[in-house]
Amino acid sequence: MTLITEMMQRPLDPGYAAAAESRQKAGLPPATGHRSPLLVLVAILIGAMLATSALTLRVPETSASRVKTYLVGRIEAMRGHAEAQTRIIATMRHEIDVAQAAALSRQSETLLADELSRLELVAGTVPVSGPGLVLTVDDAAADAGLKNPNVDPLAATVPDQGKVIARDLQIIVNGLWQAGAEAISVNGHRLTARAAIRFAGAAILVDYRPLTRPYVITAIGDPSGLSVAFADGDGGSYLQSLEANYRIRGNITEHDSVVVPGEPALSLRVAKPVLSAVTRQSPLPTTAPPTTAPTSNQAPQPTETSP
Repeated sequence: MTLITEMMQRPLDPGYAAAAESRQKAGLPPATGHRSPLLVLVAILIGAMLATSALTLRVPETSASRVKTYLVGRIEAMRGHAEAQTRIIATMRHEIDVAQAAALSRQSETLLADELSRLELVAGTVPVSGPGLVLTVDDAAADAGLKNPNVDPLAATVPDQGKVIARDLQIIVNGLWQAGAEAISVNGHRLTARAAIRFAGAAILVDYRPLTRPYVITAIGDPSGLSVAFADGDGGSYLQSLEANYRIRGNITEHDSVVVPGEPALSLRVAKPVLSAVTRQSPLPTTAPPTTAPTSNQAPQPTETSP
């Protein structure tokens, strides 16, 4: 305790105190350690040496890194161009739909317009809205350990445990279709008869478009009935297995109104004309060429016209 008390009451060593006192008696400052020009010069030299070392140890730009930077720039530029073209296509398709509806209305083809609207809904070319649910699936948290990393819901090897893969989304989406969903989209991409969920390395593609996590699945249907049917089906059981074994997060919320966008990539492949009120009218009469002039031994014959 005596030593601790001495250190707390007299933290400065007596020798340092005596040296400072002698400097003050000589007319000098008590201490010059932080004000010495030599100390400032040494600090500047050390900073310059550290900066030089950082520049020397910096990874030089190689041909491979330059090619990688160029390719990344090209990919971003082409992606922006594709998104701009997609927006232009969507705008023009909307104008075509408006003009088509106006043409059918002028020709009094109400039944044909209704059938066309029904087929567009079935094909998924137009956006739809209505009650439904939103299912959000995301990778396991970074600090979440696996409860049983040796168990796979489909008894197959999973490359990245705790990470959502394309097969997971396929099974979950098929479970929603089985539960009675009328329209489904994943991250804003409509699932149609021509769309598919695939993988390219570690990326997940929907209709050849890459997705980013979290994966938001929007389904239109009766919210309560769809949620119960999905939970009781294969898709709900698979999602529960992912949550229990791999800590993959899944959240289902019911909504009174959700929007599923249309698929602008669908195009017309086969078409045939339909006889309308205009095309069924009789063609305009045409005049047949006159007959040759009668000879001297023939009676004149009248000129005939086609009906």
